[in-house]
Amino acid sequence: MNPEIKYGLITGAGVCLWIIAEYLLGFHTTRPEIGEYSGFFSNLIPLITLFLLLKGKHKSVTDGPLRVGQGLSSGLYASFIAALIVYVFLLAYNQFINPGWLDNALDWKVAQMRAQGVTETDIRKQITFYRQANSPAGLLATTIVGMTLVGASFSFGLTLLLRRQPRLPSA
Repeated sequence: MNPEIKYGLITGAGVCLWIIAEYLLGFHTTRPEIGEYSGFFSNLIPLITLFLLLKGKHKSVTDGPLRVGQGLSSGLYASFIAALIVYVFLLAYNQFINPGWLDNALDWKVAQMRAQGVTETDIRKQITFYRQANSPAGLLATTIVGMTLVGASFSFGLTLLLRRQPRLPSA
């Protein structure tokens, strides 16, 4: 199997499992104050899997260090595969697994904003933005484009990091 597809599938499945774990722990229902931050840690999954992908690519290059373009291309491809999986999962999550999560999250966010003295006009703008971002079209942009760009950023940095590491000769 192509390593980019393999690591893309692993990343996508890992992020989906992370979301399920957040749901089961109540971060999307009864503990939204934790859920607001726990999603950031899901970025560790693509970071680790892209590192493993690019480390393997780095070891397999025979004509010098892994080129930045090679690393970026591999990371983009794997991240796009992962993003497609997460997008489909999020559509199912929003529709079947936890259809009320958005309303719960917005209730909590609105209460927080009101406590901070945010104007009702600004609150309505935030609600509209949040609902649009979690619509099927919004998820297309935030998930597929967002995850792919994050993967590209990680891949760029990881490739530069791996280029600094000496490669051990193959036994």
